[in-house]
Amino acid sequence: MIEKMLNRAQYELLHYPYYTLGTYLKRPFQALFVKDSKPLDKISFPNGILAKSLMDYYKKNVNTEEGGEALEVVKRFYNKWISKGCKVHSISDVYAGMALIDLHQLTGQDKYKKGIDAIARFVFSHETDDYGSLITYPERKDKMIYADSIGMLCPFLSKYGERYNNINAMNLAVVMIQNYMQYGMDEKLMLPYQGYDSASGIKYGIVGWGMSVGRLLMGMSETLYYMEADRQSYEAIKQYYRRIIDKVETYQSEGGLYHWQLSAKEGPADTGATAMILYSVAQSLEDKILIGIHKSRMQRGIEALKICVQEDGILPGASMDTERFNEYPIDFGAYPWALGSALSLFLMIGEGKEKKDLNEII
Repeated sequence: MIEKMLNRAQYELLHYPYYTLGTYLKRPFQALFVKDSKPLDKISFPNGILAKSLMDYYKKNVNTEEGGEALEVVKRFYNKWISKGCKVHSISDVYAGMALIDLHQLTGQDKYKKGIDAIARFVFSHETDDYGSLITYPERKDKMIYADSIGMLCPFLSKYGERYNNINAMNLAVVMIQNYMQYGMDEKLMLPYQGYDSASGIKYGIVGWGMSVGRLLMGMSETLYYMEADRQSYEAIKQYYRRIIDKVETYQSEGGLYHWQLSAKEGPADTGATAMILYSVAQSLEDKILIGIHKSRMQRGIEALKICVQEDGILPGASMDTERFNEYPIDFGAYPWALGSALSLFLMIGEGKEKKDLNEII
């Protein structure tokens, strides 16, 4: 199963999103005449999570042919992006810096550090609200902070801060999480709204959208993983994260999956949200942020995800991401955020080959 998922992740990384010839031909006209025309972007959260999963595979399978192939695919992906000028278009692109940091520390090649620095410059020049959080989409002319941005930004910021001794990056990750804890959560349900406007104090979107919950939890657990345990804010974030997990786990279905909106138990399950939530739980168990009582529920979810994986490595049943705020397309299919998160999750719990672990090196 792991090898099939690996092959699929390699293909998806080199091809997603699937732009047609017509897309490229229409692009110059759209850029001229369509307001807020989006750039064709190959560096994004979906690609970043695929690249990370391939680097996770390589780190677990260093001396194997499959591990070498995974590494080469990651290099091809980033080399192409670097050759085109390391363009960063939105917050969604920042997560791609996770695997790029591993690639630089593994190879020592300056071109990968150039890409990392381009991502960091984008982040530190980005517009913020009055409380220091990066506005998710300033081009939309609002000051909204989305829960999803915690998962897109904070993993890179915390890893960049820890690996390159950049205190400003770590501070920014912490500030964004603390602000979301204060302004973006439903305190009774311990679930995030999709977003909030700190200027007005109003929270927007549905509470407990699976995609937002998954990305928020990933952002928090990755940041805790790279934070110094003696940092003043560490304990507060850890305890808040535990409270969210305690509540989130009450929404897990009997079959092990989570739903597209966690409280919508009669609605469709969402393999993407499930994979991201379980990845965060597995990481926190490994990091001793969570204790063993959470392991059985995680394992139930993992078994459910395994059943969902098809023979060709495709993982269907993931909710499509939304293009607009507070719109939730009921369209389920095979998407990178499900495949990449699930592959990293299975590798973390020891599925598949394991010849040598390079975590202590990179």
